[in-house]
Amino acid sequence: MIKPIRITGLILFLLTLLWVVLMGLSTIAIEPGWGPVDYVKWVSEPSLSYRLNYINVSVLTLGVVLFFTLLYSYLKQRSEGAALAGLIFVPIYGVMNLICYSLQISLVPFLAQAAMGHPESMHGVSQWIQANPASAAGFINGLAYAVLGIPSIIFGYLLMAESGKFSGLTLMLNGIFCVIGIIGMMLDIRILSMGVMVGGFLFLVSLGCIWFELRSRMPRSSTSGLTSTNKIEN
Repeated sequence: MIKPIRITGLILFLLTLLWVVLMGLSTIAIEPGWGPVDYVKWVSEPSLSYRLNYINVSVLTLGVVLFFTLLYSYLKQRSEGAALAGLIFVPIYGVMNLICYSLQISLVPFLAQAAMGHPESMHGVSQWIQANPASAAGFINGLAYAVLGIPSIIFGYLLMAESGKFSGLTLMLNGIFCVIGIIGMMLDIRILSMGVMVGGFLFLVSLGCIWFELRSRMPRSSTSGLTSTNKIEN
């Protein structure tokens, strides 16, 4: 079970790095004072990096669901009840984020293009744009990460108990900051809403820590076998 976790974690690490690059490229034109009309105009002519970004994060979401499912299988040996309590929230996160991200690829740009000739519909369309922090889609996206924050905290605690000190701690902190982020969105406190971004960075660090810390727990049967063979030959 450790090997699939490490492989999946490494793939997620690379996809998350790709997300950072594509997000930066696709949102570079966004300015702080933008309103609904500005976001609709921006999405009505989506760049290649925009579409690639949402394709990537859709795949990333599926990978995260798989990763947490594998973590559950690994950690249930320590506490099946706690691990199961965390796993319950994973598909909820997956469905929410997949819907949010997949709509951005084609449907939202189509709606934005249609709204260009109808100014009265621009505010409604802007609510579907995930990059708009004041939109319903943006809130659902933040809520999805807050939901994932619950298994992150639970699995992080169990990882710490499994001697994965840094991986467990960073995974727990990722979950805590994501929950803080949705609280900030609900209270309209910008500095708290940045918790989702901080949580994303901590998740990236956690993936790296998991890859390294679980490496020491990999079975060394092949190495032992070679050692035994050498002893017999000597």
